[in-house]
Amino acid sequence: MSEHKCKVCGSAELYKVLDLGSMPNANGLVSKDQMSKVVSYPLVYYWCKNCTFFQQTELINRKELFGDDYTYYTGVNPPAVEHFRKLAAEIGKKAERKEFAVILASNDGTEISLMKEVGGFKKVIGVEPAKNLAKAANEKGLTTINEFFDEKLGKRIASEYGKADVVIANNVFAHIPNPRDFLMGMKELIGDSGMISIEVHWLKSLVENLQIDSLYGEHYFVWDVRAMDTIAESCGLKVSGVDYLPDQQGGSIRVTLGKRSRSKEIDGFFKQEEGTGLYDLESMKKMQKRADERKAKFVKLVKGLKAQGKRVSIWTVPAKIATLLNFCGLSHKEIDCAYDLTEAKIGKYIPKADILVKSEKQIEQDMPDYLIVGAWNYMEFGKQKMEWYVRKGGKLINPLTCEIYG
Repeated sequence: MSEHKCKVCGSAELYKVLDLGSMPNANGLVSKDQMSKVVSYPLVYYWCKNCTFFQQTELINRKELFGDDYTYYTGVNPPAVEHFRKLAAEIGKKAERKEFAVILASNDGTEISLMKEVGGFKKVIGVEPAKNLAKAANEKGLTTINEFFDEKLGKRIASEYGKADVVIANNVFAHIPNPRDFLMGMKELIGDSGMISIEVHWLKSLVENLQIDSLYGEHYFVWDVRAMDTIAESCGLKVSGVDYLPDQQGGSIRVTLGKRSRSKEIDGFFKQEEGTGLYDLESMKKMQKRADERKAKFVKLVKGLKAQGKRVSIWTVPAKIATLLNFCGLSHKEIDCAYDLTEAKIGKYIPKADILVKSEKQIEQDMPDYLIVGAWNYMEFGKQKMEWYVRKGGKLINPLTCEIYG
């Protein structure tokens, strides 16, 4: 699906600022016999001069990305569970009423449970397009609608269940091909005093720290506060608050919206974004050179270790690791294998890179010399969990900075 117009403001004045090459579906781990059938897509990002929105224009059909066998489960990620526990407590305090909440992209139902148990909401339902995840949640008694959310579904839920006091969309607003339609659906769900909470990876964090492996097919967009404010206004909503979350996804923002007043605190975020160069074309165009330099540094490190006879593997297999490996042209030739805790990933292969995912339990038996930490955004948690590995002589690599621990 291709449309060379900005998804926020409709402007055709888009400029290419980053091309990461041809990429497979980052979350689409495959069996060995499926490797030859892997399809790749161009991963190219454009910047809108009118509203500063950072976006892909060639969008992979979301049914291919969020199908029957989506491999990320929130419940197996302790830092994520703790984060959503805190969020549930915060929203429980902020909400004027706690009768009804809706979670969009509710995954395996972890957030639904927490909004009930910690947030104190009487009724909570989820909307989750991945069939396996929706099934897992419903089997636990957590009401989950297995559909893609849009304005039409928002109206239907409001009609069947009533207006929601809170509608939450965590780490999903980057995945929506039509963000205005999605936001209008959220607006349909809330009453005059209802609250919308959207958490997204912040473009400022990505650009400042060159977090290019956070980009992949399903991340159609990366949001800044200015673009968020622009689309909210076009939908008749107001940004009532913005919180910076430094520990989430390498730096995220949680934007609160409603039908009442617009917060003046967002002006401070505008200044931060402008200072980072997010509103300047020439500054944004520098991303490509910086990305190529980061690539060269990481490739030199990994190939250098391989040349020394060291065994290099990967620990944790988030979607970002597929982007990093394929952008860098690294494969099973340089990296022995990967390890993960998620059952749905074990025994499968990272697409194109052709790297087998083993159970995390096998690390001690294999004892590779180096482990690349795929989920570098949880690096501190990783160092604590893998202290035993480092104590036994292993070393951890942060692929974002190329720093080595141990």
